[in-house]
Amino acid sequence: MSKHQEWKMLHLLYTYARRTGSGDRRVLTEQELTSAGVHCDPDSRQVLEDAGVVTRIGNEYELSEPARKILSTFTVAQGPKDSIDIRVDYPEVFVVMPFNQPWSDDVFSKMFKPGIEDAGFAVSRGDSIVRVGDLSTNVWLSITQAGLIVAEVSVPNPNVYYEIGLADALGKSVFLFKQESVTLPADFSGEHYYNYDLNDLTAGRVNLGVCRTYRLALNHA
Repeated sequence: MSKHQEWKMLHLLYTYARRTGSGDRRVLTEQELTSAGVHCDPDSRQVLEDAGVVTRIGNEYELSEPARKILSTFTVAQGPKDSIDIRVDYPEVFVVMPFNQPWSDDVFSKMFKPGIEDAGFAVSRGDSIVRVGDLSTNVWLSITQAGLIVAEVSVPNPNVYYEIGLADALGKSVFLFKQESVTLPADFSGEHYYNYDLNDLTAGRVNLGVCRTYRLALNHA
């Protein structure tokens, strides 16, 4: 069974399984799963059964209670790479920002990087990570491994918005920064953000104290 087929089977069982008889079991039959597009033989489905995710009785399938609880509580998805755990509260910051602006390198090297390191975090951004595949895979890996995200949103940038969306979907803490003279688009106008002066990046480092606060909260969690 492909990863897509496994995920589809879980989704169908979680969303559309019906109660059977007078008990609490919620099931779909093998025929119903096949009709819904889960085309695989029993040996392939055995992967989910062996893992205790799915239970089969006769020709009926149901989710295990732990699997149902996870799906009802968390955003769960298969990433581009196998065996990559999504870190939580890890002391590393991934900086999301445009690379092609005349101020990009100065803002990163004089404000973000030293401010984040002063707070006790490792720091990286998209153009500094080791390439292990296509760009989207590298970005995904970086966001999953970082404990929090710092994003610069002073200019409209599809890549920046995409990466913020990924981080938000994964439940990562995202701190937004913009230059003082910039008016944010409607997508971000209601969000909390931190202003900085492009002509005084040293002073702007003070705002990265938010990372220090986050680190202290992490240490006392």
